Amino acid sequence: MTAVIETLREDHRNIARLLDALEHQIDVFAQAGAPDYDVVGGIAAYFLEYPDKYHHPKEDVVFKRLVHVAAKEASDIGNLLGEHKIVHDRAVRFGDAIRDLLNEADIARSTVVDAAREFIEAERRHMQKEEQHFLPLAEQVLSSADWSQIELELADGGDPLFGERAEERFKNVRERLLAWEQEYRTGEELDQ
Repeated sequence: MTAVIETLREDHRNIARLLDALEHQIDVFAQAGAPDYDVVGGIAAYFLEYPDKYHHPKEDVVFKRLVHVAAKEASDIGNLLGEHKIVHDRAVRFGDAIRDLLNEADIARSTVVDAAREFIEAERRHMQKEEQHFLPLAEQVLSSADWSQIELELADGGDPLFGERAEERFKNVRERLLAWEQEYRTGEELDQ
């Protein structure tokens, strides 16, 4: 496995963690409870920045190389570049709903819940498609020379939340996410 593929898979694992945490917070909100608004807002901010700035550009470089090397096989995956535009637009709609909620705008609880659930499910479907089709195909058909070329094209941008040093604005989200995951794991162990 190449370093690029491992980075993309690590991003997907981290995104899945955030989606799980968001889903938990939205479930609390849907039941008229008070979610951790800092976590919800931080997750929305993360999805408005990291995928477009760092994650999708990496996938786009790999996909373009894949189209160059194996056009037929790449066409079976679909228009990944176009999907990334759709993912961005969906993140903006989700971010707008969360911004309105956090700014105490007059927004129905069901509107926020529906926007968040739609966002979560669509993100999971998108990542599943990449994990099941795009990344395995890239691993299968791209040569070491292709991967070297890809690595030359990629700028190394660190993850502002999951990187070795979380950016200040994401430190609170990171701490709360880790605490929630620990609490969740402890709860699961007690249930067994």
